Amino acid sequence: MEGQRSLGAATATAAVRRALLRSVALFAAGVLLFVAACLTDAAIDDQRATLLTDGVRVPGVVVAVVDRTRHTSGSIDVRFAVDGQERVRTLTLLVPDPPIRAGDPITLTYDPADPERLATAQAGTDPPFALTAVELATTMAAVGLTAAGTILIARWSRRLIATRRHGWRPGTATADAPLVRVCLDVAPHTEVIIDTGRSRPHPGRVLLGGAAGGAVLVYPNRRPIPGRELSTPN
Repeated sequence: MEGQRSLGAATATAAVRRALLRSVALFAAGVLLFVAACLTDAAIDDQRATLLTDGVRVPGVVVAVVDRTRHTSGSIDVRFAVDGQERVRTLTLLVPDPPIRAGDPITLTYDPADPERLATAQAGTDPPFALTAVELATTMAAVGLTAAGTILIARWSRRLIATRRHGWRPGTATADAPLVRVCLDVAPHTEVIIDTGRSRPHPGRVLLGGAAGGAVLVYPNRRPIPGRELSTPN
């Protein structure tokens, strides 16, 4: 088997290093998505600022107030007129101070091209659904990728350090997921049991690197599998 003959310590170390680089790339992607989410949030704020600056101002009155809770934003219902037609609309409360009460006069600004877009100094209509959905999706993806990247960077950094400290040991693996029994090519033969967690190891020739909680298996296909050394029976 050419793949087995070419699998050496340098090749196995390179496989672990690539896994670490992929983890770094995953973390970087999460950071970039955080930036994208912040830019989307800034775009929402810019839209509201532009509306307050360039929109049509009309007087109105607050007809109802819903206080904010731990899980929801507060809101106000406002009555105003556009082209002589009276309307009542609900605005999300963005700035709670000073407090707004029913009956308070209020100055509203609306978009002449879309009178349903309203803003005041303390409240405004919700941004377009598509923009909100993009912000939510990028934020959730950023959290997931950053968290996963952080965990994987720690995992593969630990194993790269462990392999440099303890080296690589060739052997033959007998897989019984999630446990792998590795019979090392030493005299007398030593068997090491590795817990690979959710990974799917397979039997065959393998290089075992690191030790204890920093163990890693590398197969001839260059696929590294992180593991934890459970025991080394005599």
